[in-house]
Amino acid sequence: MILKDLICGRELQLPRGSAGGLGSRELELPPTSAEKFSHPRKNEVKRLIMLMGVSLGAVCGLAADWRDSGGVFPLDNFLARGDLWGMTTNDLVPALRPGRFTWLDEEKTTALGGKWMRLSFLNFPVWEAQVRLESNRVNRVELSFYNRGDAGDLSAGDFEKLLNRVIWALTNWTASAGTALPDLAGAAHTKVQRAMWLRPPSRLELEWSTSKPHLEGGKQTLYRSEFIRLKVLPVTAPTNVAPPKLVTWQTVFALRKRVQSLDDGDTFIAGVPMVDQGFKGYCAAAVIARLMRYYGKDFDQHDAAQLAGTTAQEGTRNLSMKDALKKLAQQNGLHFQAAQEADIQRLVTDYNLAATLARKPKVQLAHNLDTMLLGMDRELLLKIRGRNQAAATVFKDLVSKSIANGLPVVWHVYLGLFAEPGMWPMQGAHARLIIGYNKKSGDILYTDTWGRGHELKRMNVEEAVAITLGLYVIKPPNA
Repeated sequence: MILKDLICGRELQLPRGSAGGLGSRELELPPTSAEKFSHPRKNEVKRLIMLMGVSLGAVCGLAADWRDSGGVFPLDNFLARGDLWGMTTNDLVPALRPGRFTWLDEEKTTALGGKWMRLSFLNFPVWEAQVRLESNRVNRVELSFYNRGDAGDLSAGDFEKLLNRVIWALTNWTASAGTALPDLAGAAHTKVQRAMWLRPPSRLELEWSTSKPHLEGGKQTLYRSEFIRLKVLPVTAPTNVAPPKLVTWQTVFALRKRVQSLDDGDTFIAGVPMVDQGFKGYCAAAVIARLMRYYGKDFDQHDAAQLAGTTAQEGTRNLSMKDALKKLAQQNGLHFQAAQEADIQRLVTDYNLAATLARKPKVQLAHNLDTMLLGMDRELLLKIRGRNQAAATVFKDLVSKSIANGLPVVWHVYLGLFAEPGMWPMQGAHARLIIGYNKKSGDILYTDTWGRGHELKRMNVEEAVAITLGLYVIKPPNA
């Protein structure tokens, strides 16, 4: 048994301080060692970014090449440890430092590997590894043997061959026959197939999924290989037989309790889980995964990418992201609201009127968002959008009401119009989460899907309104 309207289509973002401060993100790796990290193609890519404003499609294909070419870090010995489930954050530092793992969050609840150095397990490439902790003890390890965002597309035949090889290797490593587990419901028209092996003190659960050809929205969707991932758990951990419920009405008050207010005026939602999209065009998928985890569902960016039809090169199309948000809301008893969406035709009309008065060049209405927005004078754009009191009021009211109820806002923006601290020069549509605001300054507090260091960022409300393409909210029925 075989057990151009993009959300994230043109972006490249290195984690804050990645060029000179990478050491601060690794597992206590001394900065002097971290600064030596280099890749033969790193300077070349950086030069292209600076000179050309490279699109995400051109750069995301280099995701694997960006990693340290000095070798491969095998995870076999780590996963075979008899004391794996008793390891603390302090124990992980020496164990995972050679693999260039980084902490995903400030609380050090997840160590992320595969971004800066190649990993392997049982001689298979591991595209991503996460070591999760609870109460300062390792309680779960997840490995990605295949996901199309990192590894590219696989034919149905190649996917089945890889799956069979992984199953054979796990059977040999555990010296036990695999046991089929009940399928889980995946994204629309899909299921997640599973099998389990025991190698005390661990239980290994393999999950895999593909998207079969089907009609969706009146269009034919082709076959896609989606993912093969391994979850390593303590033998005593409960087996997930059915998908957990996402949010019930009783959790609304718990969400409101997550809102914190500080003396400096900051009001924000605490505890929004971090997901690092890596160098893929997965910002929308990562944002969806963060939302689902925040509301209590075990969900990752590859599940979201399958639902939204995200590709590493092109990201998620706007309609696909809205579709994915709606589906997730429906499947879990939540409400979806497209709270605000930019009227591009009206924007161009208003801008050209202002440009005529200011004797500035006009822009042409076009399908290419880059051509229109990047051709606009920034001060004029701020005048007609960011400093438009009516638009700013609607924006701030929506944000404040959502935050008061503990509801993050999916923020569809266009990057490259205004400088953002800690950001590489980049341009294009992007998805992020608004998680708060400052009552005194009016600043918008948001978070990006690039890992540690991007949990809480801020922008003045005028620029925030000016770069907004859409605001979307998923909320419980009584919020």
